[in-house]
Amino acid sequence: ARRYGVRGVPTLVVFDGESQEQLIGAMRLVGALFGPDAAARAETWVAYYQEVVDQVVAFTSVLDELPRVLFTGTERTRVASGEMYQSFLVRAAGGVSVTAGLGGFWNDVGIEQVIGWSPEVVLVPPYGRASVAAVLEDPTWRTVPAVRDEAVYRVPKLVAPWDTPVPDSVLALVWLTEVLHPGLVGLSCVDETTFFYRRFYRYDIRPEEAAGLCSR
Repeated sequence: ARRYGVRGVPTLVVFDGESQEQLIGAMRLVGALFGPDAAARAETWVAYYQEVVDQVVAFTSVLDELPRVLFTGTERTRVASGEMYQSFLVRAAGGVSVTAGLGGFWNDVGIEQVIGWSPEVVLVPPYGRASVAAVLEDPTWRTVPAVRDEAVYRVPKLVAPWDTPVPDSVLALVWLTEVLHPGLVGLSCVDETTFFYRRFYRYDIRPEEAAGLCSR
């Protein structure tokens, strides 16, 4: 975390959350900033987050066959690096991030590199100009296995994009595990989404809304 003073008033502007540990630390910091009730809610979230991560990883960490996954950004050939939270989600959910060797943040690559990676699953974020259709309809992507098999999926978003390092990202892990390994872990994206938004946002999400978020 980095703190800045604005006319003598201590102000928190930004924190890092590109790993599981950093996100947990960030949520605890935010909780501490807003008082005892917020701190208690942060700890409740941390316990829930860790429980979900542990349950998923217990199953995915022993798998022999892991699909190759490409996480794209606001452009089709802008990809998440191995140091970003998106790559953690892919690994934890039982996938191999084809961009694991890249450093920094978003990287721009050529279509030749994408074809060389040969991803079996492509993930598209819910922000910028990104869309599933743009990937599937691009003729230069036709030889990519994920496109050939139509295994291109848009990450859900309600309050915030699930792939970003925010509390909602715990749901991305459940959703992505269902995408990569249906029925493996025994967690339901719809059930966890319903619980999460009612418990942490006090939002009584409708069944059809939860189902829509979890659809693929």
